[in-house]
Amino acid sequence: MKPVMMGAALRPRICVGSSETLAVQITACPRCKQTLRLMWPEYILQIPLHRVVYLECPACANSFSLIAADLVPVCDGGEGYVPAVVNHLS
Repeated sequence: MKPVMMGAALRPRICVGSSETLAVQITACPRCKQTLRLMWPEYILQIPLHRVVYLECPACANSFSLIAADLVPVCDGGEGYVPAVVNHLS
């Protein structure tokens, strides 16, 4: 997949794995422990559990990756969490 272009339209909710429910996905930065709400390119609606997600923490600028199975879905919208743009998927 191509890297996300700055200024591209983003979506906060996607489906992960076999889920049919659009949900906000959160994770924690391994360096500063800030809880992050992932923002996805508009063209991504669902990803399999084995995909690797690359992002950068906006709080401490730490670049890290994780597998989609480690993401935590939240139903409340996640507006209280810091948004982090997904940079790349593999």
